[in-house]
Amino acid sequence: MPLSIKPLSASGLFVRWLPLLAFCAVITHYFWLLNSHAINIPYQDDIYDFLGFVSSVESADSARDALNALFTQYNDHRTSASRLLVFGVYLAEGELNFHTLTLFANLALPLILLLFYLTVREEKYRWVYLLVAALLLINLRYYEIILFSQAAFAYYYVFLYAFACIFTLHNVSWPKFVLAVVFCTLSSLTMASGQIVWLLGLVSLLHQSLMSGRRQLMWSAMWFLVAVVMLMVWRVGFTEVSTGPILLGLPDQLIDPPPPFYLAVARYAAWFFAILGCAFIDSSALGAGVVGIIMVALLSFITFRFHKHDDIRLALYCWFVVGFAAAVTVGRALLLAPDYVLGTRYSFLSVMLMSTLSLLVQVRFALFRTSVVFLVVVLAGMYWGWANYHFEKPLQNYMHARHLEFNREIFPVVLRPAGESDAVVNKAISAGIYNPPCRPFPKCEMLPTRGE
Repeated sequence: MPLSIKPLSASGLFVRWLPLLAFCAVITHYFWLLNSHAINIPYQDDIYDFLGFVSSVESADSARDALNALFTQYNDHRTSASRLLVFGVYLAEGELNFHTLTLFANLALPLILLLFYLTVREEKYRWVYLLVAALLLINLRYYEIILFSQAAFAYYYVFLYAFACIFTLHNVSWPKFVLAVVFCTLSSLTMASGQIVWLLGLVSLLHQSLMSGRRQLMWSAMWFLVAVVMLMVWRVGFTEVSTGPILLGLPDQLIDPPPPFYLAVARYAAWFFAILGCAFIDSSALGAGVVGIIMVALLSFITFRFHKHDDIRLALYCWFVVGFAAAVTVGRALLLAPDYVLGTRYSFLSVMLMSTLSLLVQVRFALFRTSVVFLVVVLAGMYWGWANYHFEKPLQNYMHARHLEFNREIFPVVLRPAGESDAVVNKAISAGIYNPPCRPFPKCEMLPTRGE
């Protein structure tokens, strides 16, 4: 006799209230952990991209100089959207506090989950699906960027803006079209790879015209023209930056001379699939690559199987992650071994794909509207527990190294002359833009102050 799996009740404790409470608990725990570890100390790109920017605006002689500082490229990116948010926080607090910036940057994660909710809000089991997505997304797997405000702004907000663009274009109207253009522009001005969303926006509009027949091709043509103009504007005054091994601080992993074509293709493939599959595996690039292949194959199958479905937003979210990973691969694969992605900020891409893909799978297949979904919740909870436990020690070591640098009164930045970044920080301190904590940090904060 075949096994019969009964469908779940549409309402009840286990499909609505408990998942909702657990969902809120996951987010609350994350921000409690974040608040207890975040420090008011700039780190690496924080110094030039944020601290240097605010100092430039404060010392600007005119509005034009301030705007030039806002739109000046940083390495091979334009980060104007993040700088605007940072400057807003600076104006609100009256100083540049990196503890606050870290919390503000991480707000993008629950906002991404909010977009997920808005995308699946018609589903009866939405809170169960969202709980799984939250467990997979909000954990310590990508610990290197959680407490690094510049990187957190870049990686989290580029996905938030891109997903918001895709979400807004569904059932497009003129107000939605304009809003989507704004979101796409913000994505492009957060990280260079954010420009990929212009292509996915075009895919969304073409789908609405050719597959669903709900919108005219005029929308696609208009989007294409706007995208071309905005991408050309993005390139104005842009200078290509060499992303050589010195920039990455790992000269021993450079492939020199360049490999033959077939080896280069293999290298790109190994990097691409490892970066997409490393959420589960942090010790084997081969294992991560296998997982990456499985996830891309599953995404491709679902996209093909349900390509005529009216709402393809979840699939487009996933494909943005894949496109983003491809862009990173093109820029880094020949400079770094695939093992490099296993324990770095790049693992966030795999975590994001896993979270969005899990949501897509649960929504598309009826099996996950049965008791099987509870097994998925258990597995997601096990992953959440493993990630938080396994990466707690590396996180502590990472923060300890940052404490030591601060206590030695140095602020090193990769590819910058020794002392130059220190001068940027000291200038901001003298101008009252940044007020550092006491030293030796964090022990000094535990000592009683005078008069106690």
